[in-house]
Amino acid sequence: MPGKEYSEGKIIVSSNDIPAVISLVADGEVEGVFGSHTFTLGKSDAIGICDLLVEKGSINYTAASNVNLYEYPCSGIEALDALIRSNADIAYLMVSSVCNQAAELFLYRERLTREVVNIVSLIKETYAEYSQLCGEYSVQAKRLAGINDIEPFSGEDPIQPWEHDLYVEIGALDPASRKAFFYDSPGIIFGFMQRSKNSLAKVVEVCELYHEYINGISPFLLNDNGFDLFAFVCDLHINTLNIEGADSRIEPLVVQLSDALSTLTGINSKAYNSRLYAYWDKLEEVRSGGSAEEPSSERSAIQSAGGMLAGAVETILEYAGADEELCEIFSNSIKAYTGFPDRNDSEDEVYDTRRALTKSFYEVYKLVLRKSIDATSVPTIINMFLNFGFVDAELAGAENADFLYSIADTYKGVPEKGIFTVREWLTSIYRGEREPSLSEFDMDYQTFLRDQKNQKLIDAAEEKRLLADQEEKLKYEMENCFPVVNRVTFGNPTRFCPTFSDHNVVRDLEKTLVTAADVENIINEVRNTDFSAFYRDIGFTDQKLGITGESISLEVVPNIVLMPNVGLRGSMWQEIEGRIRTTPGRMFLPVFLENELAPTVIKLVADFRWEMCKRVQGSRWNDMTDPSLTSYFCDYLQFYMNNRSLAMQTMNEIRNELSAARNNYKTVFVNNYLFWIQNEAKGMARLNGAALAILMTFCPFTAEIRDVLKNNMRYNEALTRYNTKRQRRTQRLTLLVKKITQNGKKVPQEILDELEYSRR
Repeated sequence: MPGKEYSEGKIIVSSNDIPAVISLVADGEVEGVFGSHTFTLGKSDAIGICDLLVEKGSINYTAASNVNLYEYPCSGIEALDALIRSNADIAYLMVSSVCNQAAELFLYRERLTREVVNIVSLIKETYAEYSQLCGEYSVQAKRLAGINDIEPFSGEDPIQPWEHDLYVEIGALDPASRKAFFYDSPGIIFGFMQRSKNSLAKVVEVCELYHEYINGISPFLLNDNGFDLFAFVCDLHINTLNIEGADSRIEPLVVQLSDALSTLTGINSKAYNSRLYAYWDKLEEVRSGGSAEEPSSERSAIQSAGGMLAGAVETILEYAGADEELCEIFSNSIKAYTGFPDRNDSEDEVYDTRRALTKSFYEVYKLVLRKSIDATSVPTIINMFLNFGFVDAELAGAENADFLYSIADTYKGVPEKGIFTVREWLTSIYRGEREPSLSEFDMDYQTFLRDQKNQKLIDAAEEKRLLADQEEKLKYEMENCFPVVNRVTFGNPTRFCPTFSDHNVVRDLEKTLVTAADVENIINEVRNTDFSAFYRDIGFTDQKLGITGESISLEVVPNIVLMPNVGLRGSMWQEIEGRIRTTPGRMFLPVFLENELAPTVIKLVADFRWEMCKRVQGSRWNDMTDPSLTSYFCDYLQFYMNNRSLAMQTMNEIRNELSAARNNYKTVFVNNYLFWIQNEAKGMARLNGAALAILMTFCPFTAEIRDVLKNNMRYNEALTRYNTKRQRRTQRLTLLVKKITQNGKKVPQEILDELEYSRR
């Protein structure tokens, strides 16, 4: 049969494709690449056989020379069986090639198994030794965000030792021994193929898990920004050559790190070699009498972050494409603000500068954000500006600028779980994935347009156009919500300025950084304590089943947005989106929170609970004839002096609570809820009996916690009331399910979910 020719360098099969043919190499060599592992296929080897068995494209095949291939159509395992049984020579070549390639994959997996262990110790030990050497030679050690949070690989490796040995040893057999076993035995060959199918799928899957893990932490060693351990150690070596004894102490660390990087999976070899040669050149220059920058100087600290931060303002303005007037105002305001000895001063000059800088900052921010949305890649400085409010290295402080630069390109939210950086949030609004937030006057975008139409500022046609205009929605968010929330989360409106400034940094930035993982963990901890925190009741009707107006519970977790400031507080901005109760609420947090994160988030949840209850209850939110969380709590605080179950000391404590909260009932509830989650859930008494009873009724603990607390006399009465109410609800739903089932009809999933919820 005629062969198909491929010239050198031509891709034969992409790793993204499952081949529809199996190709036998008639002449030439083919390079197979899986992950960072490369192997060579020569004459009589089969291309695509492993991908066919796994039913997933995983290996990239490229012609390493001019190649001639014989191709056999084979679209599935049944076609492979037919091909094996029709031609003994082809069958043997295919199974032999499976043996060879399987051995390559299993040996590669063995290498990755070692690397996922070694890379963690390499990073932590190198960083520890680097920090120690910096201390010994009086050099300011640079910090890598998240390096102390690296966890060992926790995925499962399903490969059994015997599987590894089987394929590696078969792959090592000489051709004669292998042929004696397989040749002209189609049943054995196909059975071996079928057995290999499962093993190959497992080894490919586990290698991909290893790849993901190694690729996730290898940037600590080497990355495109040049802000990594390799740069740290090389810079330390160069900058301490003039210190006696330093050369002999630090050079072995560089060599050790270089040896590891030269073979490590996930390291870009071209980038590594380029950096290594640059280090050697600089080292030779300094040893020959050249000069190295003083590592502890301000200039060196700024330049260590890629050598780009010194002209950050100009970079931001150039990217924004701002007009000359805006550029001048922005630049001059930053210079003036940076030069003030006290940037919090209330003097007119400082106040006016803060005001001018704030206004111009948001104008520039709009331009930069809009351009970044359409960009395929965004410079690091622009990410720093959008997510942290960074504008100038001197204003931010050299050490802070270094840290921001090190995390700028990797700092992300988890939008699919409702946690956003501010850039991700604004982008989602522009793309129509979210609606604009309420303004500070509690007016949503639709209401705003209706108000504009009522004032004859726009007509009905313009209102309809604007309702679908994503540019206008983004503009509304950035003008009516973003600046207000940024100021609120900062925590001190009178001295607020949106630019990142070192005078606002009190604690170590790395310790105050709020990550998506941190927020998600705390939200889940709250849900695992107060399981109904984000549930709301909605009506369910199914006329065919005779269900009318059944109340079911639906969980909708709020969206959380990380604002670009160093702030003191969070903001529960709105409990739903628009007027639809099944939409998520919105909470905002500073990206750097000077207070503790867990209590801040728990208070936001309490605020959400209160406002959501008011939303559901409407005008009767404090009416005791319609029982609810807010009505019970308002009645408890309003008439506590008439509550005979409360001791005089407890009444005095409630009076002090109200006084501290300036008689704001919601504030008292928020503080009580914090005690409820952090203390009462663990059996530590913080609340009086009246408050405890209300919270157990409307914010019940999970069954696991209730089971632990049932032996505590403080909770007996409240738990008995809650359990009685819960059992009645469960019993009623159980009867409803039984009735529907007996009628031979399918129970709606909503009812089954509600029954499960009632048992919690």
